[in-house]
Amino acid sequence: MAPAPRTRLDPEARRAQLVELGRRMLSTRPLDQVAIDDIAAAAGISRGLLFHYFPTKRDFHVAVARSAADDLLARTDSDPALPPTARLRAGVEAFVDHVAHNRAAYVAFIRGSGGGDPQLADVYDRTRAAFTDRALDGLGVTPPVPPRLRATVRGWGALTEEVTAHGLTPGPA
Repeated sequence: MAPAPRTRLDPEARRAQLVELGRRMLSTRPLDQVAIDDIAAAAGISRGLLFHYFPTKRDFHVAVARSAADDLLARTDSDPALPPTARLRAGVEAFVDHVAHNRAAYVAFIRGSGGGDPQLADVYDRTRAAFTDRALDGLGVTPPVPPRLRATVRGWGALTEEVTAHGLTPGPA
């Protein structure tokens, strides 16, 4: 990314800009390779100023992962007015389409969660739990959910994720 001209932004706008730049870089490289120097240069700020908004590189990476996860959940949420099975189908189709077209970013998200960082693992686990809850809802399961059923649906979600991230390419069905 080319360095941006220096611009003064309010703190929330600057933070959002930095996270968005991190998400763009995440589409081409693993999270641990999203370099602070590259982000600062693209934002037109000093490296030190980035650390004013994010105390550590890890804090920045967690913010980028959370943003990517929130975006994924929003893009795969389906119309609550649909019947449960139609909602489930729409959500799965949206997930497959999104991951098939954003494979590199999604694989970077998955790999970032497996790097041993508990905060990144938590972002990933919360995202997978949200998908599990959506699937259970789509199947018409109401709480309390038996632990074995939750584990089975979570495993199905992991299979769907694996096949989508590593077995599909974008294109017509």
